[in-house]
Formats: sequence, C-alpha cells, structure tokens
Amino acid sequence: MNRLMKRALFTLLATAASGYAGHSYCADQKPDFVSNGVLRVCTAGDFPPMQYYQNPGDTNLVGFEIDVVDAIAREWDAKAEYVIGDFKGLLPSLDSMRCDLVASGIMITPARLEKYDGVPYFGSHVVLVVPKTDDATKSTDDMSGKVMAIEAGTTYETVISDLNKKLAASGKDPVTMQTYPSASGVIQQILVGRAASTITQDTTAAFRMMQMPDRLKIAYTYDESETYGIYMRKNPQNRQMVKAALESLQASGQMKAFLAKWSLPENSTAVSHD
Repeated sequence: MNRLMKRALFTLLATAASGYAGHSYCADQKPDFVSNGVLRVCTAGDFPPMQYYQNPGDTNLVGFEIDVVDAIAREWDAKAEYVIGDFKGLLPSLDSMRCDLVASGIMITPARLEKYDGVPYFGSHVVLVVPKTDDATKSTDDMSGKVMAIEAGTTYETVISDLNKKLAASGKDPVTMQTYPSASGVIQQILVGRAASTITQDTTAAFRMMQMPDRLKIAYTYDESETYGIYMRKNPQNRQMVKAALESLQASGQMKAFLAKWSLPENSTAVSHD
C-alpha cells in the first residue's frame, strides 16, 4: 500500500472513530438518573385522559401520558415509579430529588426552561364542543345568539369575550355565556340542551367523548396550541436521551397507537422536540 493510500485510509478511520465518539447517545445508554431499573416520575395524576385514576380506590394511574412514560422507561430497561403531588410542587420536586422527570400535562414555557430542561412532545388545542347531533356548527361564528356553557374562572371566559367583540364588529348577535363551577357541570348543560356548546382543551374533549360515546363532538379547532413537555434537571446529555426516546416512540408508531387508544387527535405528537 503506497503512502497516499495509507494516508487516505488513516483519514477515513480517524473520521469514523471521531464520528462514533461524538455520538454520545447510543441506544443502550441511559440517563444518569435511571438507577436500579427505576425511573421516578412526578405527576399530579388528575388530568384525564393524560394521567388519572380510572376508579375510586385505584392505586395505578392510567392515561396517555402514563403509556408514554412507561414506554420511555422500557427504552431504558427500567420501570416507571410515579410520585404523586400537587401540580404547583412538581417542578420543585426535581430540585429536592423526589423524582427525575415531571410529566403532568405541563406546558413548555421560557420561564420554566430557564431553570429546568424540558422536551416538548404534545400539542394541545382549544376546541369547540357541540352535541353529536349538531351538523350545522362549523365555526365559532355559528354560536351567534346562542348560549355557551363555560367553566368558571378559566381563560375560556376571555375567549368568549373576544368572540363577542368579533361578532359585534360584524353586526351579529353576541353569545350568551353561562358559567358553571365544574367541567362536568358544563357538559351536562350541553347534554340536556340548555347550552349549544362549550370551549375546552382537545384533551378534555377526548375524555368526555370517551365517557359518552355518540353524544358529543368537536365542531371547530382553534389554530393556537399549547405544548406539553417532559421536564428534568439541567443536563444536556439527559435531555438528549429523553428526546431520543420520544423520537423513537414517534418513529415506531407507538405514539400513534397511544393517541388512538385515548381518542386524542392523531397529529397531537407531531411537534418539534427541540
């Protein structure tokens, strides 16, 4: 072998070795917080169909997010162990080492990312829910002159106020907004015919439609979305491994199967993980 060929071979091998060394996130690697086959995850456990107890007295959580986290744990040959707590205390639980991930329908926000690493994985939209028999409603403008039931104290009250300003500008009758103390109370008003619709998240709508098949449907989906993510303590390598696990679930079709299982929109997980 002449000198030129030797030099070319050396360069090729060196490049390959460098590329392998630079690939820090091999499939068989695990985050440093996964130990003894256990992945500790903090969640509120009260956000169906993302994570909740199906029946009173149940000890095991169910839901879309539980399926996702369990699958991530399997990617690392581990089992997820859930630590239940109040929503406001979930992220501080990372600081106190009570858990290593937070997955609880928690939005990715710049303020949270200043202190923690987060990987986006689920996009949730506000939707207009109507009775299944309503074939006339195609947009929010179709609610002109009708009654809409809204859960009291939510941002949906502002959504209705904005809609009424839009309707007024078009010379149309406003929506009559009626508020109720609970989401279940809102749905009941639609079922008995006292309200024409409500506004809620697509996740909540999916759960209600699972509970009452053939009685409700989504008539309109707003463009704006909220992105839920999985949070962890700051560590670039750990974040990359969580991202890789989520991308693996997306590529394998497991995410699609989970979405179908919980009647969630099939494009909910088609979000950037960066």
